[in-house]
Amino acid sequence: MNFIKYAKSIRRLALAFFIFICFLPLTACMSKEEKAIARNNEKLAEPIVQEYLELNYGGGEIQYLKCLNLPRRDTVIPSFSEYASTYVKSSVTVNEKEFSVLVDVNTGVCYDNYNELVVVDDLKNYAVSSLSVDTPYDFEIHYYRKDMDGQLDRSDYANYTEYGINSVDDLFEKDQYEILLVCKYIASDMDFGSIDAKHFFSEKELSDVYLALVNFRSNERYITEDMASPYYFKFDNEEYYYSLSDVVTAYKIKMYDSESDEYIYNDNVNYNYARYQSKSINGIEFAWNDFVYDIDFKELPAEKEVQTEYYNKETFYSVDNKVVSVECTSLLDDTYETYGIEDSIYCYFDKDLFGSEMVITESNDNEKTYDIWTLDWKRDDYIYRWLSPYDEKTSFTLGFYERK
Repeated sequence: MNFIKYAKSIRRLALAFFIFICFLPLTACMSKEEKAIARNNEKLAEPIVQEYLELNYGGGEIQYLKCLNLPRRDTVIPSFSEYASTYVKSSVTVNEKEFSVLVDVNTGVCYDNYNELVVVDDLKNYAVSSLSVDTPYDFEIHYYRKDMDGQLDRSDYANYTEYGINSVDDLFEKDQYEILLVCKYIASDMDFGSIDAKHFFSEKELSDVYLALVNFRSNERYITEDMASPYYFKFDNEEYYYSLSDVVTAYKIKMYDSESDEYIYNDNVNYNYARYQSKSINGIEFAWNDFVYDIDFKELPAEKEVQTEYYNKETFYSVDNKVVSVECTSLLDDTYETYGIEDSIYCYFDKDLFGSEMVITESNDNEKTYDIWTLDWKRDDYIYRWLSPYDEKTSFTLGFYERK
């Protein structure tokens, strides 16, 4: 009994320590030295910003200044202290218009978001006209100065430019930006596969530009938050399979050329189109890329009991005497890995099935293997798992079972 009490105490202590570690980032603090640096940077920034406003806007008023923190770095031993950067963001007013100016006090270089709405609207109109597409339900638009990457958190300098940028042409041809534009549709019947994304990109050298057009299955599955970043401009995780039916992605960026030992623009636009299909049968919703697999689904009688080779050779008994048969034929050739196409088949379950068990039978080359899924990989609206066929032809059965 004493041992049990001791073990419970250890578990409570471990849980308390875990919670403490989780909340440390929320209580990050800045040392006196860093606070002094931040205040000094704000004093240095004030005359620079004032001169910038005089030179470019005929003057203006500074409402407040704030020294920005350096971005948090991933380290083996995390540091929760905050450090002042050389960048100061100021809220300003010019002729009753409020906007922000970002200044590097080391160089005196300033950027602002005065024309942000103008540039964003121009990007929206340009996307629709250049691609000859229907007007999207919504847009997701970000642009970033490439030379500021790693110096600040991206949210601190999103949609800031040097003075005078007020159009798509200005933004594209400066060769200094990463531009991300996502056109979002809901249950659109537009032919996404026929969209010629090349028309969106300038033939001249241009900034790094990423474009996507995504079609959601329904209003209920619409994703309101941001979906894209240049570090992961691929719409192929379990959430997107659940939510999307069509995805067009294209980008044109500078790539390293070994012959010239320089970064140059390739004339070719990197392009991919994925068409996601879905099928609901016996309480399971399947989703897959229609260009990857041809799939035949059937509902069949279940084996009343299954004894697995592993899991201590336990016996599992069918809950409803039904299984779903999934016959997969791969449509990919040997080059598919080059394009990074997702080749899993996702399975979605109602969240009320949390904790239920399934027996997955895979048949391949006259060999039958069993796997057990405990349905505990949960999102807000569903539980998910996935199937990974490895050969040209693979068959699975999925059934709800329980052990006795």
